[in-house]
Amino acid sequence: MNSISVIYQDNFLIVLDKPRDIHVHPTKLSRGELSLKDILQRQCRCEIHPAHRLDRPVGGILLAAKNTETARLLGQMMRTHGGVDKRYLCIVRGWMSGSGRIDRPLRQASGKPEKESVTLWRSLAQAEAPWPDEQFPSSRYTLLECTLITGRHHQIRRHLAFESHPILGDIARGDNTRNRIWKAHTRLEGLMLRAQRLSFIHPHSGERLSLTAPPDPRFISAADMFGWERELVVQ
Repeated sequence: MNSISVIYQDNFLIVLDKPRDIHVHPTKLSRGELSLKDILQRQCRCEIHPAHRLDRPVGGILLAAKNTETARLLGQMMRTHGGVDKRYLCIVRGWMSGSGRIDRPLRQASGKPEKESVTLWRSLAQAEAPWPDEQFPSSRYTLLECTLITGRHHQIRRHLAFESHPILGDIARGDNTRNRIWKAHTRLEGLMLRAQRLSFIHPHSGERLSLTAPPDPRFISAADMFGWERELVVQ
């Protein structure tokens, strides 16, 4: 990968479209692969401090600072509930109607105490496909918009799995049988979760920025397949 698509940037920060299947930071699991931070620092020729993380299989909008002072200010904002509005699109197994709040504490690591974890969700569209499995004669899916109130490790994935509506393509927390059915019939690869929108107060100008990631072709394909309005996945 030679470059990262930039959504917005100025002298203090940069907002980018993170590709799927790349780590934000170098890790032991990177196995010599360049991280998003590595690529961006070469591309921008400046230091880069990601303000938050996206899991390796998740693509979409991500905010980073270009200097340590901006990184500090963004960090303070991230720790304030409601300081940054992060919205995600996902497709889950089963039907979820209306909207709701998942308030379930999550443990960050084994032996660590649980921390407050809150996810808001809103159902955008539903579909039923004639794809049977061992239990049901058809497969049901819901397109959701999720808003993070807190930002814990794998929060959306874990919360929706706890609700028995795992995200399609989630190998770690999903249903492997239904993942195989989804992939076989849709030919859509990977975790069906995307960081779609980001809204925050610029730490230096005080201006509110509301930014959107480019649409994910996989979500457009799903919308066309199930007869959903495209505007739901390109907003």
